Amino acid sequence: MFATVSALLLLLLAPGPTNTLLFRAGVLFGYRACWTLALVECLAYLVQVSAWGVALLYLAAYSPWALKATQLAAACYLLYVSYQLWQRKNSATDAHGDRFSGLYFFWMTVMNPKGLLIVSFIAPINAFATLSVYAGFMATLALVVIPVGSAWIVLGSRFEGLQKAWLTPLKINRATSVAIGCFATLMMGRLADSVLH
Repeated sequence: MFATVSALLLLLLAPGPTNTLLFRAGVLFGYRACWTLALVECLAYLVQVSAWGVALLYLAAYSPWALKATQLAAACYLLYVSYQLWQRKNSATDAHGDRFSGLYFFWMTVMNPKGLLIVSFIAPINAFATLSVYAGFMATLALVVIPVGSAWIVLGSRFEGLQKAWLTPLKINRATSVAIGCFATLMMGRLADSVLH
């Protein structure tokens, strides 16, 4: 249980598209206006992880090599995202300006590859095979996602109204890029180890 919570914390605390948006929302609008986004993020992760869990359960049963290929594709996608973020000079915004809807944020979180990584590398092997283990893992996931999402909003809200000239989109993107790149490299190493052994 401690190992699962620690791994979830490590993954979910890493800057990424949704965490960057939570931080940005906190900077621009403060915690009071944005706290519900942590609940939206939690719901999106529960939906995404459930869908990936069921898909990979069947994939592992019928084609174990395809499971490894899917995990490799997820890690490669993270490396690509890391490279793209490093190149990006400005922050990612939606077409409607600074404020974005809960529905927009929900779908952005659902498209986040962290759900696949949670299922592939963190969830217990039988998490999607039995209802009791599934319920326990999902409860653990929710208990980690909500505080982590709230922490990103709170962190951003600490900069609300301050001179933010030093906190440029480029610096946020570069820090995010390094964190995602390191995580993807660790995942590829773990995958390589599992293939070799």
